Amino acid sequence: MEFIFSTNHEINVVFSIISDPNFTLHKILGAEVVKVNGNVYEASFTLSLMVLMIHGVVYSRNDKVSYKFNTIGVNGGEGGFLEFVAMKDGEIRISFEYEGKLSSFIKFMLGRRIAKNIKKLNEEIRLERIKRKI
Repeated sequence: MEFIFSTNHEINVVFSIISDPNFTLHKILGAEVVKVNGNVYEASFTLSLMVLMIHGVVYSRNDKVSYKFNTIGVNGGEGGFLEFVAMKDGEIRISFEYEGKLSSFIKFMLGRRIAKNIKKLNEEIRLERIKRKI
């Protein structure tokens, strides 16, 4: 699933903020708990009556940030990615994919969260820039 996010902030500043799992997983995916060690992270989400726990790695470049993850506590091979790619000036494509036992449910729930949270993302980035003084 894909979303287009339009921003009035500089792309390099947006990508420096989005490459922080504490910001992205809380503000875009709605994670309750995020633990970060370098570019490795763990996070947990409450989705209706279930808790989804993920473990993954953040890869970042000037024009792309990728969050690759696997789910914790389930059979191997379940996981996905959240990816941000700079399109043209002021536009970022957000892609989310998940493969696993409950993929349609998880994609539906997290897709709704992403769609809702990107509406407020410009303001969240503005506040984060003030907090970080960038």
